[in-house]
Amino acid sequence: MARAVSTKSDKDRAASRVGTTVDQKWRLDALVANSSVAATYHATHRNGVETALKIIHGSHSSYAPVVDRFLQEAHLANRVDHPGVERVLDDGVTEDGCVFLVMELLAGETLEDRRAASGKLALDDVRDAFDGLLDALVAIHAAGVVHRNLKSANVFLTKDGRVVLTDFGRARLVEGDPGSPLSIEGMVVGTPAYMPPEQARGKRSQIDASSDIWSAGAILFTTLTGRRVHEGASNEERLLRAQTKPAPKIASVLPEIAPALAEVVDRALALEKEDRWESSSAMRRAFWLATGRDASTIPADKKPGERRPATLPPTPADGWEAQGWPSAVAKAAPEPALLPPPVEAFVEPEDPPMSRRSVARERRGSRLGVLAIVAAVLVVVGAVGLVVFTFVD
Repeated sequence: MARAVSTKSDKDRAASRVGTTVDQKWRLDALVANSSVAATYHATHRNGVETALKIIHGSHSSYAPVVDRFLQEAHLANRVDHPGVERVLDDGVTEDGCVFLVMELLAGETLEDRRAASGKLALDDVRDAFDGLLDALVAIHAAGVVHRNLKSANVFLTKDGRVVLTDFGRARLVEGDPGSPLSIEGMVVGTPAYMPPEQARGKRSQIDASSDIWSAGAILFTTLTGRRVHEGASNEERLLRAQTKPAPKIASVLPEIAPALAEVVDRALALEKEDRWESSSAMRRAFWLATGRDASTIPADKKPGERRPATLPPTPADGWEAQGWPSAVAKAAPEPALLPPPVEAFVEPEDPPMSRRSVARERRGSRLGVLAIVAAVLVVVGAVGLVVFTFVD
């Protein structure tokens, strides 16, 4: 049975929007990012203000839970009062029925861009960036938010010296609804190279602040060593290792690393949650000490719940349906999805996801699967000539 997925036509459509005007006021000047869920543009308002504008792909626009999650990005990002969190300024719907968010325009590069340019970075080149990441993470956790998609590509280094965490599309409140269609057990959501074990296993109810701490450790590990925490011949193998294998000690990959800094990374990457740093602020203090700074000057932790007012009322607690979003979007969408887009669409395409069940199934049955497919093809070809079937697992 076919199901809705992010297709090539989504990305073609995203590219074709450049030069057009959205909502009669936002001119799309350039396409700056095009993920499996949404496209982001450099946009200019009719009054001359430049911003970033993020538009959900058409294949997702009529599926209310995905739209809810997309709009929730605005609520959760604006919940955190910190310069290291990307602000969402407005929202709307395009003329063809796709929800969009208006966000602050960031100038600079991502931590992944900087690392990829040289393969890996020395501590002196990453110290301030990583400290800024942890500073923002402390504020996020104090506001009761779990990011759930921390990775080098979501750490933005601005030209004015800020370190900004982006992409809150997979974040959730600690008190969030575990029964959400996008928060069910067994679904793997995120980027495999930065997934903590509980996330790779699809244990959504176990993902919390300590999961973000693991991802932060993975960022530092990859930035300093130039390799993933879990290597493998395929994405499936890497995901299986993330589910079951302890992270390698960073000193085994980078022997020259100082023991104190190795402890920061290794403890963050502990397989069991209770063995990790007890909080992001504790990890930040340890990082300061390991890099020769005075940890006593770190500000005291904020109490959970301290936050700035959200720009976009109402909050998800009031229900986006109060604004008419899902119904309005479904009505405007020219080609409604036949079935909900897969949760796996929230994993970036260069690291496609697999559930734990599908990984195990592939490893156990690969040989039998090949023989079965060959036999089936021979039978079909012999009976009706040439028939081509497309299956979506």
